[in-house]
Amino acid sequence: MRQIVSILIGMLMLTIFCGSLLAGGRAKTRVDFSKAAVVLPFESTVTVAAASGLPEATRTAVIAYMKEAGMFSAVLTPEEARDNDTATLVEISAKLVDFAPGNMAARVLVGVGSGRAHAGYDFTIKDSATGNVIWEQRIKGVASFWSNSATSAAQRVELPERVAKGLVSTLKQAKY
Repeated sequence: MRQIVSILIGMLMLTIFCGSLLAGGRAKTRVDFSKAAVVLPFESTVTVAAASGLPEATRTAVIAYMKEAGMFSAVLTPEEARDNDTATLVEISAKLVDFAPGNMAARVLVGVGSGRAHAGYDFTIKDSATGNVIWEQRIKGVASFWSNSATSAAQRVELPERVAKGLVSTLKQAKY
């Protein structure tokens, strides 16, 4: 009798688990890449001073990489999309939720420290006409280190570009 109850409980747990996986997969619709994409200003929940400037730099990189990849019919800023019909647009937003600037000095001088900067963004794509979320995912980027100082232009660009490349790559996979 105990074996039968154990088997039934196991089958019930399996059914619940599989059902939750299926329900999660059906929650979103496909991204319509024939529409124009409006890239909204990126936000941040990170309060580290070193992260200042990173959301805007990442947004600039995302716009450039999406235009280069031809992901959508057009890639626009909110100002450029002002006169467009909302039925022909999708909105892309992102929020910086995870960040570490890396510790290059500690790694070089002492031989310890991460030396690797990372940033994680929660990206969301919404249908402008309905406001419905059609795609969302966390995209992470890792670079040598991040600095928002004016003297290190190369380091300022590397992390945002890694995030932008990751987003374009992920969206290309979703496209096909």
